[in-house]
Amino acid sequence: MDRRNFIQLAGATVAMGVATKGAFAQAIPDRTVKIGFAAHSIDLQALFGQLREGFRGTLDAAGVKYEYSEAAPNASSDHAGMLGILENMATQQLDYVVVGPTSLELNEPGLRLIAESGAKLLMTDYVRPDEGVSYDDSVLNWVVYSHTEMGFKAGEWLGDKMRAMGKRKPRVVMLWGPAASEISDQRGNGAIEGMNSHADLDFEIVYEANADFDRRLAYDETERALAAYDFDAMMCLNSYMSVSASNALKANNRAGEIVVCGMGGTIDELQGIALGEIGVAPFRDPRSMGKASADALIKHLTGRDSEIEKTVYAQIPVLDNAYRIRKTVPKEMFDVAAFLDDHFK
Repeated sequence: MDRRNFIQLAGATVAMGVATKGAFAQAIPDRTVKIGFAAHSIDLQALFGQLREGFRGTLDAAGVKYEYSEAAPNASSDHAGMLGILENMATQQLDYVVVGPTSLELNEPGLRLIAESGAKLLMTDYVRPDEGVSYDDSVLNWVVYSHTEMGFKAGEWLGDKMRAMGKRKPRVVMLWGPAASEISDQRGNGAIEGMNSHADLDFEIVYEANADFDRRLAYDETERALAAYDFDAMMCLNSYMSVSASNALKANNRAGEIVVCGMGGTIDELQGIALGEIGVAPFRDPRSMGKASADALIKHLTGRDSEIEKTVYAQIPVLDNAYRIRKTVPKEMFDVAAFLDDHFK
């Protein structure tokens, strides 16, 4: 099946359910609100592209009238670019802004400007710091998942896999995200903790590099590692990097020899898992995350602030085979059944 035809968009709004519309339609104000969407990537196959579909689909189903604009920096590591986007949105007289930061700390000046503009923030992907943030009063809610938990689950799974393969001293290559990324640190340290939770195994990280959550860099770093080291597995801290690492292994005739761990569960990554090219990906449902952000916006718009859940955590199931993908991934995200049926009749 052509991957370009793999995504099905038509059912996104319907999937949000008539019940949502029935719950809010009578109370929705008859005015147009202005919404901005700023995230470090809005690729439809990745987290924020799918989160956007869940977000807008919920608004559409509820009958919200809105003007919408979106922007993303050149790369997940482009903190200056993201800051510029936030600063620009602060001048646009927006009512609401959904944000998926490149870095919560480095994006803070732009987030403060949006708060000072009077817009309400809908924060995603990052957990609210324990000490709070300077723009707290403007944040409707945080829709998040634990990056540390995601990393731990990948590392724990890899330990079980290595034991099953009879490898008591597994050698691992780690591809980290950007050096200044809190997400990379949390996922990577969680993965190391998960690997080390196996007292009977002696993991060794033979090579590690910052591949910046970038496809090309991950491919190049995988080839560099193949040329210089012997290793049993790769720990890739996001979906782009696991897919690229898998592609590099195939190009070098090493597919099937080295276990690739990913995180996130983008469409390409899920296909790789279903086909056995990628071992695992702890998954967060971006459509449900987008719906949770939209629900908070609707409650604020209809004067029900007290009902807004301030922090919404997405669950993180571990997906490592076609059966679990079929049972877990929402069909709105892509045509799971068609792909799996095409390969596993």
